[in-house]
Amino acid sequence: MQKKSLLFLLCLVCPLVWGDGRSAGQLSELRSRSQLMCASAMVYFNPAERTPDPRGLSATFGHLNTMEAYVVQLGQPEALVQPLRAMKKVFETLDRLPPSERQRYPELIQQLLGHQQQLQQAASAAYAGAGPDLAAAELGAQSQALSTLLLDHQVRLYPLPQKGGLTLTPEQAKALDQMIEQRFEALLARHVEHAEVLSKAKANYLFVRPQLQQVASGGNAGSGGAEFYLSRAVIDLDELALAVATPSP
Repeated sequence: MQKKSLLFLLCLVCPLVWGDGRSAGQLSELRSRSQLMCASAMVYFNPAERTPDPRGLSATFGHLNTMEAYVVQLGQPEALVQPLRAMKKVFETLDRLPPSERQRYPELIQQLLGHQQQLQQAASAAYAGAGPDLAAAELGAQSQALSTLLLDHQVRLYPLPQKGGLTLTPEQAKALDQMIEQRFEALLARHVEHAEVLSKAKANYLFVRPQLQQVASGGNAGSGGAEFYLSRAVIDLDELALAVATPSP
């Protein structure tokens, strides 16, 4: 709760001076991509995984590249540059480690998550002053909700040294799940012309929802399926949000 309160206060006091509708969309996607990057990293850099799927590494690298491109387009504000640079440094360290040193993965992932929280706070504060398009903001909120549940899921499965403050309470997870379900219905009713994209994102969520709920309640499950399906849903929603906020000329 303290973390969420800090985010709220930052959103109130740190307006974005370079903002417009597209900048708001990029900031929103920056937040979701930072969570996707950490989720993908936990799938690939798992000390228990002897033969990790190289697609996990590609996904992690792809999310990082997207974040770097958006920070450049946003004018490289130091509040975003510093934590993103730190995330990149940790990723490069992870990528260079030989398999014989996989026991170092958890401590480095812990560092990655710490830097991600800093980036999330800075991007959230900037987003509050960016004047987001209302339709795009609702799509971005759904993207954020899905990426938050995904990150929560992966943190629960990963052997982190310290998980305090990184996972949702059962009440928060249940409320977020219900909000996602209700928002999908509202989005489908409001954006009939985008029903195909929204229906696909919803189907991806519903497909992994039992797995998410099982792990959130203390059960166990494979670590890769949710990351694949929810990442696709988040990216599709973010792309749609940018399209809605930036009409074709």
